[in-house]
Amino acid sequence: MIFNYASYTDIGQVRGNNEDYHIVIPFDEHNEFAAAVADGMGGHLFGEIASKTAIDCFEKKIRDRRFKNCNNIEDYLFNICKTANKEILDFSKKHNVFSGMGTTLDAIYIKDDKLHVIHIGDSRIYTVYNNEIKMITKDHSYVQQLIDKGDITVDESHNHPNRNIITKALGISDVPEPDIYDMTLDCCEYILLCTDGLTNMLDDTDILNIINQETDLEEKVKDLAQKANEKGGTDNITIILIKADNNPEE
Repeated sequence: MIFNYASYTDIGQVRGNNEDYHIVIPFDEHNEFAAAVADGMGGHLFGEIASKTAIDCFEKKIRDRRFKNCNNIEDYLFNICKTANKEILDFSKKHNVFSGMGTTLDAIYIKDDKLHVIHIGDSRIYTVYNNEIKMITKDHSYVQQLIDKGDITVDESHNHPNRNIITKALGISDVPEPDIYDMTLDCCEYILLCTDGLTNMLDDTDILNIINQETDLEEKVKDLAQKANEKGGTDNITIILIKADNNPEE
């Protein structure tokens, strides 16, 4: 299997700095691939440090040779979150001025046609297959809780005054509570990782239409960011788009 990809990050139209970080790790092995996005929070510098800490930790742990021989991938991925969470908390305790910083983390690790997922916060991961887009993560947010209870509809959530409040993140509690699970790659023509700077501006149909355009991956991610900026660009925008080729020799 061959993984083609493109990534793009943009400061947006409102923010003074970019608190998003991301990474793509294309291993030499054809059946292995990893990527992650993180959206920091806490204001100028605060969020940048938290999101970079999470991404740096993810990269270090995924590249660690011990990972190749681990018996339980889910436990290993959870330990990545625990380590990143501790590093963020320790930094904020050491430097009081940075108290309150945190970050989302959405990451994937692919091996042997299986997609392993880390999700905490309100960044998102989507799959696209057979002209359908599916969000495979569930926002850890206040408005998502209201949706789950039936207090508001999905449409009402888009303009809710508290839509930016997240309920889980790295760096905000002693023990992180990420969602960690796996799925097969059978129904994944594209995999999209993105921060909410994209999804707050574009709905799923907008995103799908751009992905389905007859353009290369680089153009697709740039077009997604441009469209989000045209709609207001109220936050940093970070996008990773991956296309899995199951028949590279054809």
